[in-house]
Amino acid sequence: MRAIQGRSRTPLRLAFGLTVTVGVVAVVWLMGFLGLSVGFAPLLGLPLLEWGPGVGLVTGMHMLAAVPRVIIQAGVGAPTWLIIGFMLVAFPAAGITAAGPHPTGGSLHPSIAMVFSWAGAAGAALNAAAITWWTASQTRGDMIEGLPARADQTESWLDNLQTAAGLDVVAVIASVLWVVLVMRLAIPAWLRALAASAGFVGLVVAAVAMSMSNGAATEFQKARSVVTFHDGPSEARLLVGFTPNHAVTLHLAHGAARIELHDATTTMIVVGNRSIAEMMEQEKTGPSPRWNRDSDPATGKLPTTDSPLPEP
Repeated sequence: MRAIQGRSRTPLRLAFGLTVTVGVVAVVWLMGFLGLSVGFAPLLGLPLLEWGPGVGLVTGMHMLAAVPRVIIQAGVGAPTWLIIGFMLVAFPAAGITAAGPHPTGGSLHPSIAMVFSWAGAAGAALNAAAITWWTASQTRGDMIEGLPARADQTESWLDNLQTAAGLDVVAVIASVLWVVLVMRLAIPAWLRALAASAGFVGLVVAAVAMSMSNGAATEFQKARSVVTFHDGPSEARLLVGFTPNHAVTLHLAHGAARIELHDATTTMIVVGNRSIAEMMEQEKTGPSPRWNRDSDPATGKLPTTDSPLPEP
């Protein structure tokens, strides 16, 4: 009988596991897609950038892998805000533990438990309000700015962007914990509905804000192709992406950054790879490699008189 029951539950367990897996992949893809669409592209000033269907998933995975780094950067760049964020995480984490089952004789007095339950519901609503305020605040807005026009502003600009990304991650964690706490509290159904609704609104706001900041921070540090043009300017550009009709490149000259549009049918020659942040940092710290179409693709250096020119 036990064997029969075990076999009968197997399809249900497989369906549940498959549903969870597909859901996780979909959430990661959506985070990456939002990071590209409402984070990276607007900060670059090019809302019409296009990506393949799988780029959102790749960006989402990179965002998750970078979470420890951006949280550390948040602690360095804005320690006070990070402490506040950790407090918003600690309270619901402790409340979830307190709301769990207790040994016989170890539970709280009903009146005290009711006070803590109502306080938890109020805390969830206040957390949602605080998250919404943080997302729309000028403090966060000052940390998330578009690509600077001068290379000497790169370091502070990227540090601020990563700080905002780390604080947004903490905000998402806090929102998730508050929603879980509300579902475990012994409160009236109407109060649970109100608190949970507020908590879900805060969670959605925090998740979108996190996707925006973390997606932008990830894309600005992702390695991209350095290209020259077969029939065009010989000096190298960083290939940023494509619009429906153009190839988008980043050109650095004399410490200034300039976004350029080129005909998408133009033949490009890949001569290396850099991230946007690395390219601008190199321009600030010293002479960067000035690849051109006669350069050696492996080193970026001009060939000597004894070496033949590379084939286009």
